[in-house]
Amino acid sequence: MRTLTVIVVGAGIAGLSTALALAADGHEVIVLDTIKEFTEVGAGIRVPPNSCKLLTEWGVDLGLIKKEVSRGNRFVSWKDKVLCEIPFSDDEFGAPYHFIHRSDLVEAMRKAAEKYAKNITQNTPLGLGTISIFTNSRVIEYDFNEPGVRTSGGEWYTGDLVVVADGIRSLARDEIIRAHHHPPNPLVDTGDVAYRILVPASPLLQDPDLTVRKLVTEPWATHWMGPEGHAVGYPLREGELYNIIIDVTHRTDRGKSVGEAEWSKRADNRELVERFKDGWCPIVRRLCGMTGEYVKWKLAELERPLECWVHPSGKVTLLGDSAHPMMPYLAQGAAQVMEDAAALRAAIFSQLSGHSLELSESLEFSISSALSLYQSSRASRTAYITRNTQVLQEWLHLYDGPAQEERDRLMSLRNDERNPVFWASEARRDWLFGWDARKIGQCQVGDGGKHVGGDIGGKGGKIPELPLFPPPESSVYPGRDLRGRLGIVS
Repeated sequence: MRTLTVIVVGAGIAGLSTALALAADGHEVIVLDTIKEFTEVGAGIRVPPNSCKLLTEWGVDLGLIKKEVSRGNRFVSWKDKVLCEIPFSDDEFGAPYHFIHRSDLVEAMRKAAEKYAKNITQNTPLGLGTISIFTNSRVIEYDFNEPGVRTSGGEWYTGDLVVVADGIRSLARDEIIRAHHHPPNPLVDTGDVAYRILVPASPLLQDPDLTVRKLVTEPWATHWMGPEGHAVGYPLREGELYNIIIDVTHRTDRGKSVGEAEWSKRADNRELVERFKDGWCPIVRRLCGMTGEYVKWKLAELERPLECWVHPSGKVTLLGDSAHPMMPYLAQGAAQVMEDAAALRAAIFSQLSGHSLELSESLEFSISSALSLYQSSRASRTAYITRNTQVLQEWLHLYDGPAQEERDRLMSLRNDERNPVFWASEARRDWLFGWDARKIGQCQVGDGGKHVGGDIGGKGGKIPELPLFPPPESSVYPGRDLRGRLGIVS
């Protein structure tokens, strides 16, 4: 197979996934990022089976990471009444579901990339490509036809393909939209602000209440749902830490508002204690009181699913959050990024294998065809997952009343598509976790037969129906017509 020189913009999970996936097929990968060095930042991340098996294939040694194996998802009212439990099996989908510290995962991926470094010549399997990571290299300009990129230091990097994995505030996305003469597709406010918190688990383990201790010793992802907000908690690093995610509406947030492009790090828990002091169960109030330093930011998404991920030149493509930013309510953001990388690898392999491609025109055509196949294999799936985060957001934040009572009743239904919790439906869960992004080119049932994606063992296939919507009048997001936005006829 003809190998490529690939420029990857971004050295986060998206960029490292892309580099590992493509280098495994012999490509030369150059990764550029603004960061000065890799440091321990972030909090917990959930690594479900659909991405866990990809990491393993790429040589990421998860065995060296202190982690937890998830027992499943538990949904609890703000009064601490358990409404729904969805247990996960370790081997049902060919890989476990892990809770991992984000920095531990990035470090494991970085170490996996080291075996592709150019200066390592011994004990390297034949056919492997190379990965070169350049930090302190902020990309400020794209040449979509060369293709190439220019950094703030003035250096130009050129190759056969540029992969833009620079996140939700991508520099290239608007340029690609304009190049297709499509209307603007701006980032829009979701109405929620997110807090990401890590606390030592030892105070929880020393609590006289067995239920509190089990938050650490029995690793479920527990979701406490209440008016205009919810909290999620799960243990990390083999019970050393407890990860807390809190999402609340802007209008009920007690702290200083954050700007569109601002990630705010703070060390004062008063705003969280104040926000959850009235009516919330003791454990949520305690978790807020344990909070030390935390990161807070405004959740945003695209106004509508992106129509084109690939520049008309056929040489530059978006990947990950640059193409499909989504709210964290299905815990699939990082997993979908990894699936993108796996699908891109498969698409390139399918178009370049078996051909010498000595003529540059032939190579360019094959790359362009590969990128088209890559987008078609990913767009419908990521759009559906994004839509589901929007539906679940509405259910999570209901006030007490008839809609909340109906939600709680539906949540008690086991393996029923009427249950608003996405994972409570076997069909939806199988489609989510059983997907194999490495298998493309197979026409999938659903979306009029136009969707191309990866099925494995009958666990993928047709895109499921969306879960039920709560009544419009119960929404805590005034003026938002979610049904209309998603094209749903009531």
